[in-house]
Amino acid sequence: MLISFAIALFASAVICSAVLSIAVRRLAVKVGLIDRPAHRKMHSEPTPLGGGIAIFATTAGIICAALLFSIVQNALGISPWLPNLLHSQIPLVVARAPVAFYVLAGGAVIFVLGLVDDIRGLRPWQRLAVQAGVAAALYFASEDLRLTAFAEWPVLPFCYTVLWIVGLTNAFNLLDNMDGLSAGVAMIVSLVLIVIAIMTEQYFMAATLLVFCGALLGFLGLNFPPASLFMGDAGSMFIGYMLGVSTILFTYFVPGEGISPVSALLTPVVVMAVPLYDTISVVLIRLGERRPIMVADKSHFSHRLVDLGMTPRSAVLTIYLFTLATGLLAPLLLKVSPALSWLVLADVALLLFLVWLLEHAGRIGQTQEGE
Repeated sequence: MLISFAIALFASAVICSAVLSIAVRRLAVKVGLIDRPAHRKMHSEPTPLGGGIAIFATTAGIICAALLFSIVQNALGISPWLPNLLHSQIPLVVARAPVAFYVLAGGAVIFVLGLVDDIRGLRPWQRLAVQAGVAAALYFASEDLRLTAFAEWPVLPFCYTVLWIVGLTNAFNLLDNMDGLSAGVAMIVSLVLIVIAIMTEQYFMAATLLVFCGALLGFLGLNFPPASLFMGDAGSMFIGYMLGVSTILFTYFVPGEGISPVSALLTPVVVMAVPLYDTISVVLIRLGERRPIMVADKSHFSHRLVDLGMTPRSAVLTIYLFTLATGLLAPLLLKVSPALSWLVLADVALLLFLVWLLEHAGRIGQTQEGE
């Protein structure tokens, strides 16, 4: 019964997102919301924007409906036909409903910010200011929305909570540089987080991420290369925001097996290893070449793979594989000692360093051939 419920939840999100994506694509063409080719972009044909509307509306709509359903069930009495697990989970969902609404309210602000950026364009500092404001508001809204490591220094948790949310919001925005890339990586990351949620018995988080995955998959049907619809900044920033906040909401320990502060610290870093690698490498490249770090270019991980001879689709699939390869190590952190947790992180770092070495060797080979 529970599996059927999960399948129905996921399928509803997929269908809703796919239908909305098709509708948005038609509307975008009519109103002229089009992303046109430019020298810093990979696509060669004008492509409708607005897929982020489908992702946001599906995610927020289904989660709000589920929260209201839980509140009504808890108030009137839980229906006997619901799975037994839900009988114990619904009161917990109701207790956390305010936090969920805070998250969705923040997501709505980030979504609108991205939509305005898609339509009329915003300066980088304007986007960063609003993102930081939303992250700060969440920090003060609930203790559940705070990173608490090194809490003996009150300023530090605030700083790295804001930095983490803003950083991931922009990491997935930067990752949206090739058809299907940002949404596909986000879906893989979400699937890994679902595994962690089930292992740690956080079923509300698992259900939320299942809806989010369905919204991404429904959109990916139109966004996988060659894409016929782009998500725009409204979609990519909302995706990064949701994943950033979700990793903060998690409790990273298996009930009955004790708490490892090291695992809690390292698990989200390992899950997000590839998006973080792309963001950090791009920033370092731009700084090294003395170019503005907020100006778009073709220095991303995906672009570098294409420069080495891959097709755009192959580059996207390769990054999917890297995301899965590193992400699958994250659940291990819940089961190993602190010393082995650092070993897992070292393994991820070495894997990404190997990628960098192969990229570097490929660029040197290309330079020598050009000479």
